[in-house]
Amino acid sequence: MLAEVRARADIVLYTSEMTPHALKAEIESRFSQQLSVNLAVSVQSFSYKRGAPREADMVLDCRFLRNPYWQAELRTLDGRDARIQGFVQGDSLFGAFFDKLCEMLLMLLPAYKAEGKAYFCVAFGCTGGRHRSITLGELVAARLRAAGWPVALRHRELELSRQGSQGAGEGGARP
Repeated sequence: MLAEVRARADIVLYTSEMTPHALKAEIESRFSQQLSVNLAVSVQSFSYKRGAPREADMVLDCRFLRNPYWQAELRTLDGRDARIQGFVQGDSLFGAFFDKLCEMLLMLLPAYKAEGKAYFCVAFGCTGGRHRSITLGELVAARLRAAGWPVALRHRELELSRQGSQGAGEGGARP
C-alpha cells in the first residue's frame, strides 16, 4: 500500500529487527539537529546467516580472518573481549586489511560529507556475527572516533540475543 510513498522517500528505515533503543539511536544519528552539520557514521556488525543490514552503504565480509569460534576457550566470548580481539588481530591478513580499510574510510567520509550525505553506514559480517565482525566494528569505530567522526556502533546479533534472553526466561538465551 505504501509502495508509492516508499519510492519517493529519501530514507527508509527497516525496523523489524531493531530494539527500541537501537531505533532511537538510528533516528538520532540520522536526524538529530546537533549532527546535521556533520556526517553521522554508523558501524554495525552482523551475521550472514540473517543477511546484511539493508541500511548499510558499505558491507565488508570478515570471514577470511581466523575464526575464534573453533577455539573452545574463546567460543562463548564476543568481539568486545580483548582475547577475541587479540586472536582476530593475530591473523596475518588483519593488519594490512585494517590499515587499508581505515585509510579508505578516512578518505571517503569527507568526500561523502562534501557531497551532502548526512549518514553513512559501514557493516561488518561474519558467520555468526559474534567474533570477527564485532572485533572489526569495535576497532573501526574507535579509529573513526579518534579521527573526530561521530560514530554510532551497533552489534545486531548481540541485540537479538539479548532480546531472546529477556523473553525466554532462565536458560532460554539464544546461543
